[in-house]
Amino acid sequence: MSTQTVQIILVGGAVQGLVLAFLLATRKANQLANRLLATLILLISLQSVLVAFDTRDFFLTFPHLSKVSWLLPMLFAPLIYLFTVKLTHERPRLRGLDAIHFTPAVLVFFNLLPYYLKSREEKIAYLNDFELASKDDFGFIGQLALAMVIFYVILSLGVLKRYRARIMEAFSELEKIRLQWLRQFLFFMLLIVAVATVSFYAKKWDIPVLTEIYRYHLHYFGVITLIYWIGYKTLSQPRIFTSAPPVFSETVAILPEPVPAPVLQTHQEIAIDAVPSGLGPKYQKSALKEEDGQLYLEQLLSFMETEKPYLQPTLTIQELAEKLGVSKHHLSQIINNRLGKNFYDFINHYRVAEAQLMLVDPKFKHFTNLAVAEEAGFNSKATFNAVFKKQTGKTPSEYIKTHAEGRLNLAD
Repeated sequence: MSTQTVQIILVGGAVQGLVLAFLLATRKANQLANRLLATLILLISLQSVLVAFDTRDFFLTFPHLSKVSWLLPMLFAPLIYLFTVKLTHERPRLRGLDAIHFTPAVLVFFNLLPYYLKSREEKIAYLNDFELASKDDFGFIGQLALAMVIFYVILSLGVLKRYRARIMEAFSELEKIRLQWLRQFLFFMLLIVAVATVSFYAKKWDIPVLTEIYRYHLHYFGVITLIYWIGYKTLSQPRIFTSAPPVFSETVAILPEPVPAPVLQTHQEIAIDAVPSGLGPKYQKSALKEEDGQLYLEQLLSFMETEKPYLQPTLTIQELAEKLGVSKHHLSQIINNRLGKNFYDFINHYRVAEAQLMLVDPKFKHFTNLAVAEEAGFNSKATFNAVFKKQTGKTPSEYIKTHAEGRLNLAD
């Protein structure tokens, strides 16, 4: 690949990055996260131009741009992390402690400041010492930048893992908010940084073949592609959280006086062995009494059986708590401790049971599996198939076939 081709690709990517950054910065949904991502894309666009013209002649012509490309990557890692944190937070805002993630970049800046303050002539004299300049290019700062990206990408994956656990406690439908694309982005970023690390040290230690990756900055093509991809994905991402009451709040609300309700037996397929269990660390300070907890459990199971709120595809724990007239925190405690489930699994347990009844009912034999899924409260066929297989060990089609074979055996 020629140098000119590399320059065209990287500069073209930089121009697209400017457009994408503008769209992100002016979008109202997920505003803080989008602005952090816009900043990241702007910096990467600038870096892509510097990488495109990473030649001795270019920096001798524009010596004040030399070593700028050392500093910019120090900002990439914390911006990726903060973007992930703010996108997955219910009430995102910048905090003073967020600045601590930029400490390495600040230290590197002050380390490079004496060089940045040098005159044009002094910088040209330094750049003319090709051996010294090349050696410095592969020094501690470059190694630190690579290590930071790896560290912060791993931290970001941890944030996503905790986010998934939280939304499963609050939402019954995750298709639009599980951020699977962000997880894919972070894993691909890890792969690209691994390639960049290998090529960096190959160039540093002059290992043949692998040095070509660094020479043409092939790994950087991957970084640019991924950054723009995540930008487009973010633009298409609906607002995850609304102005509704806090979904993940741990505040203990005061419950109304419980009203006795009959204990209703559920379908055989929805038989839930509700046994009181010890409080986990999350509920150690809960004010819910044992007897009230049992009563609320009975009310919950009765309400699920008679009102079938699970048929609402976007049902949240906040909405269910309001329908029952109980605290969201206490409802979560009942589902977690007494039923041994999170909210997502609890609601989808009922949906699967509803679907099982419909799949074998001759009245619904003209329904497609997708129609059954929608009638049972699922929002997508993919989620329906995955949850159904997890709970029954069979796909919906296999379940129908097994049930039909069972009836034939009984007839024989």
